[in-house]
Amino acid sequence: MKMLEFTIPPLPQFITVGHSWWKQGQVHFQRSWGIYDLIIVTNGALYMTEDDQPYTITAGSMLLLEPERTHFGHLPCEQNTETYYMHFSHPVPPRVLNSGGFEWSETLQQPTDDDANPQTQTMYLPKHAEVVLPSLLPILDRMVEIRDHIFIRNALELHCLTAQLLVELQQVIHQTRPMSRSLELCTRIARYLESNMREPFSSKRLEVELHFHIDYLSRCLKKHTGMTPLQYLQHIRIERAKQMLAHTMTSIQEIAYELGYEHSSYFIRTFRSKEGVTPGGYRERFLLGAK
Repeated sequence: MKMLEFTIPPLPQFITVGHSWWKQGQVHFQRSWGIYDLIIVTNGALYMTEDDQPYTITAGSMLLLEPERTHFGHLPCEQNTETYYMHFSHPVPPRVLNSGGFEWSETLQQPTDDDANPQTQTMYLPKHAEVVLPSLLPILDRMVEIRDHIFIRNALELHCLTAQLLVELQQVIHQTRPMSRSLELCTRIARYLESNMREPFSSKRLEVELHFHIDYLSRCLKKHTGMTPLQYLQHIRIERAKQMLAHTMTSIQEIAYELGYEHSSYFIRTFRSKEGVTPGGYRERFLLGAK
């Protein structure tokens, strides 16, 4: 796996974060600029070329685009494609390495009370890799939420979440031991629920799709996310609803239908129980905060 080695400190500096949908037939525009552009795809696929190297970013994978290189979409999206992105900067050009044979257990010099300056260390990010979405989505959703309602009180949290996201991405490279069976199954459950978000929850259908009993599936997902399959489905539906309320004028009834709720009244009750405000109140609060 190709990876980028960054000298720290300083940590990469957060610039912005976002969530977007690329409609079927859309293609990413051409751009070259002086910052890093991290793209994570959660549904569909994005087709990107950086300089002369083409990449396909499928659901559950990421690509890190580098500064001063030209990137563009070389093919249009074949289906509606959901992405998260984060822009950041770093003052020192990274070193390109291969993760094969990398020694993660190497001991670093211990800091002492006599140190007057921070010690030089390194961090690593994959260039193009599959990721564990259940570990990343709560971080990304919270980052987007703060970006949309940023105040003095939560600005620091946004930068701390950036560091947390980078830790999770570095873990993708860390392959000293195989992914545990429970984490692998957790990832499969999450991808299935995200791909079938609009369908009514069915434990039997989940069992048939993944070939395990619902009790075992629930234990695996809860171990790594703290949520049962039904709770995780509710979580991703509510997060999607928040994005639609904040960034579109789609009616609440249409949002409920889009997310698989048969009755908008049930969607409103569920949203209020999770967020402490109705969907309409959330949209109004967001619009007021944007003024």
